[in-house]
Amino acid sequence: MSETEIRESVYGFYQALTLRNLDKMQSLLSDQALLSWGPYDFEGKEKILKWAEELLELFPFLSFKEKNLEVDGSEAKHEFMIAFLTAKGRKGWLPCEATYTFKDGKIHQVKIKLLHGFLAVSKDEIERVKPLT
Repeated sequence: MSETEIRESVYGFYQALTLRNLDKMQSLLSDQALLSWGPYDFEGKEKILKWAEELLELFPFLSFKEKNLEVDGSEAKHEFMIAFLTAKGRKGWLPCEATYTFKDGKIHQVKIKLLHGFLAVSKDEIERVKPLT
């Protein structure tokens, strides 16, 4: 993949979340995709889409502000802020760092590290979006 294609995939992933377009998100992921969200791992498209649904339920409004995106070969490192509003009207900013690997033109792995931010909810509330056991 070219650097431009990788950048478009990374931006497309967050645009899909912002616009609640899970079909778009699914089209960007490899069949065996893995997403890490804080301490939790979601394996496969189905579980990643379930994570996205739960995240959007917790935060009906999400937007992303990019700080930096670096591409190196088939990997990318992304620093961004998530602005959010909960269903109860609480709002905040959450800085994140993410790394991506790509395989066969698709996002194969996303590791999102949640940093300390300006939250109107606790980090535990955010991390409650976890795998089903």
